[in-house]
Amino acid sequence: MSYLEDEIDEAFNALNLDAGKLDSSELNLLISSLTRKFFKAQSNVLDPVELNEKSTEHNPDFWKEVPHRISGNGLVLLVLDSAYSAWRMENARVLASVLGETTGYPFWITDNELTFLVHMDDHDCVIWA
Repeated sequence: MSYLEDEIDEAFNALNLDAGKLDSSELNLLISSLTRKFFKAQSNVLDPVELNEKSTEHNPDFWKEVPHRISGNGLVLLVLDSAYSAWRMENARVLASVLGETTGYPFWITDNELTFLVHMDDHDCVIWA
């Protein structure tokens, strides 16, 4: 397990929030589906350079704005450090709570139906697809 995965797991536990961690086969399927739909070519890597972006903004406070910018239920948070990790959660309020309890890091957000994909990088650039 990696430090970022541990930190996010601990945040869910400390906040007493429900999340379902994706296993490796679910994670591989999700990444393949995301790259097929939102990237220039299907891959097993979420490379922001290959993302078919709809809009980009510089916003260091995006993680705080998640509940106001992302609606709907059934969200998925993806991160990468030594390997990809992902968690399914109920809604954007849960996601914002976890992001607020952890250190800053690049992340991806989508929903269960893959209707959108957003990436926040380590330079506070937010890319929507």
